[in-house]
Amino acid sequence: MITLQALPTTPSLPALGQLPVSAPTKPVVTREDIDWAQKLDKKMEIGYVPSPEDQKRYNQIVANLTAVKDGGGYAYQDTTSFSNNPRGFSAIGSLVGRTLSGGYVGYAYGAEFATVTQSTYQTVKNGIVGGQFGQAFKGLAGGLKQTGIISLKAGGISSAINAGTSLISNAFETISGRQTAKEAVGNVAADTVGGFLSGAGAAVFSGMTTLGVSIAGAGSLPLTIASVAGGVVGSLLVDKGFKASGLFTMLKNKVTRMFE
Repeated sequence: MITLQALPTTPSLPALGQLPVSAPTKPVVTREDIDWAQKLDKKMEIGYVPSPEDQKRYNQIVANLTAVKDGGGYAYQDTTSFSNNPRGFSAIGSLVGRTLSGGYVGYAYGAEFATVTQSTYQTVKNGIVGGQFGQAFKGLAGGLKQTGIISLKAGGISSAINAGTSLISNAFETISGRQTAKEAVGNVAADTVGGFLSGAGAAVFSGMTTLGVSIAGAGSLPLTIASVAGGVVGSLLVDKGFKASGLFTMLKNKVTRMFE
């Protein structure tokens, strides 16, 4: 007869709180991955649209890098940077918007800005030469007011144009699955503000270009070409500074976080 004590015993199980837990796999980011992602990032910022496979790899690298940063093991912070500027079709829409708005602003306001600038210069010059400094100051203040009004008008029109082009391009980018709806809203908001600044810059640059060509004695057609070209160049230069300064990224991030 088998006694109770002779029965085989069941191995004791550990308490619930003592169950072994495997450590989570830490993300790995190699220097090769970072270099590849940085090169793709630069290309996307000027309108390059990556293949789905490259986009997936890029997103994974950025996600892994973010996880490594959050874990305190970030070893590449002095050399690695991924901006939040628009990419792909969003970048194309941003560029098209700045170009169209700059050209229109130059055509609509370049000559007017140049006329006001030249008139202000003559008034200030005559006042100083004639010893009438009050007249010179009044002329300068009036000229600054007029050019300021022109710049605000130009900025408003440019802002509307850029909002439209950004909305179309970001909608396409979102539908294609390369960005989220929140990112699209952030891009459109930042593009709208950037468009205003670019429009004001286009008015100033176009006015100065038109004035220079006018002083050189050019006819109406060269003046018109100079106005449009000056507006485009001024708009793109201001936009380049706006994005390089990080202001685009800051505005986009603030708007995006509002929808989280």
